[in-house]
Amino acid sequence: MKNLPAFVSIFLLTLMMFISGCKKDNSPIIEPLQSFTLGVILPMDQDKGPLREKALRTAIDEINEAGGVGSGFRIDLMVKSSAGTNREIAAAEAAQSIVSSAQNLVGFITAFSSSTKGVVEQFAIPGNYPVLSGSATASNLTAISPYFSRLCPPDEFEATVLTNQTINYGISTVAIAVEEGDIYSENLATAFQQAFGTGTMTIVKFQQNDPNYPAKLNQLISNDPEAIFISMLSPAIYTEFMTRLSELNSSKTFENTTFILCDALYSSSFLSAPLGVMIGDINGHPKNFGAMPSADTTTGPYIYFQQELKKRFQQEVASYNAQFYDIGYLYSMAIEKALLEVGTGDMHIFRQKVNDWIRKVSHGEPRDPPVSPTLGWKSMQYACRNNGVDYQGASGNCNIGPAGNAITPYAIFRINGTQGDYHLEVISVVHPE
Repeated sequence: MKNLPAFVSIFLLTLMMFISGCKKDNSPIIEPLQSFTLGVILPMDQDKGPLREKALRTAIDEINEAGGVGSGFRIDLMVKSSAGTNREIAAAEAAQSIVSSAQNLVGFITAFSSSTKGVVEQFAIPGNYPVLSGSATASNLTAISPYFSRLCPPDEFEATVLTNQTINYGISTVAIAVEEGDIYSENLATAFQQAFGTGTMTIVKFQQNDPNYPAKLNQLISNDPEAIFISMLSPAIYTEFMTRLSELNSSKTFENTTFILCDALYSSSFLSAPLGVMIGDINGHPKNFGAMPSADTTTGPYIYFQQELKKRFQQEVASYNAQFYDIGYLYSMAIEKALLEVGTGDMHIFRQKVNDWIRKVSHGEPRDPPVSPTLGWKSMQYACRNNGVDYQGASGNCNIGPAGNAITPYAIFRINGTQGDYHLEVISVVHPE
């Protein structure tokens, strides 16, 4: 205030003290941020990765175009791949890269169980970073940390659905073919074995280019099982398995064998494999069937998402796409709530508060108003600022429970058609009791 008249200096000092005095000590501190970042780790080496990224981006783009969170903060996505011989290590390296370079990092979004485990243990727990997954189903992730939540049931639920369908079709013996070293594949195989019980004849693990392939295939079918359960995740693994099985079919017929499929096989890459051995019907039921989480495609939120995804990316809804779309909104609502409560003065505390709100906005309290993307982000934002909320998503049940799981309906599907024109058909939908 040098060289200012004395009365002007006194006036300015008084004004500054008045403004400072009006600030309540417990008010949230909002630092001048431009954006928040979400770290996204997906299997970008598979067709699942880009499809799920676009589903997530549909939600984030809708929110940013409507003004972002808080008073105009964008949400940026920093996407890295979990590709590698060991996805847990690859994902942890990707997470480290994101932590080192991202601005105002809030948390992570993951896909596969193997990649999720490393991110949760090495970053979420020590650094208080929320982790939300749309498709990590491994049983060992249940209650692994308060900082992990998912919009999909654990493997036991899918195993029970598949077991019940197997029994309903009158199948009493099953051999299991599993991808060795993959958390999802091995956990689901174990869960199915436990659910199906004594009817499980053998479990055989397969690797790509396994020198013992012929012997392992013979072991798999040695006791003439009525069905073969294929628990595999990687396209290279299940494509080779189906190729070898088809070659074996020339000398060993599978005319009376049913094939049970996991949700990972509900994919375009699986349809490119030689599947003739499993096409058709047997004993009055499909020769192949599987189960996957299923949204109610007739709801407003699903139809809205389906139309937006098509409009923005010319993409049809694929497996788990609706879950990743919903994750974008769950994170945004939780950020909105955290901004109101604690501000961004301490990002460590801010991340903790975002994590606290993720599960709360997913289901709300009994009298909290329902909100969904069909209302538009501005209306959802207003509801977050004035109430608790109950999110109604495109994927169906988004209610994340105390163990971090959401239990959703499952669709029973089959594969039909001929080579070059195989397609997926939904037979029925199983609703959780």
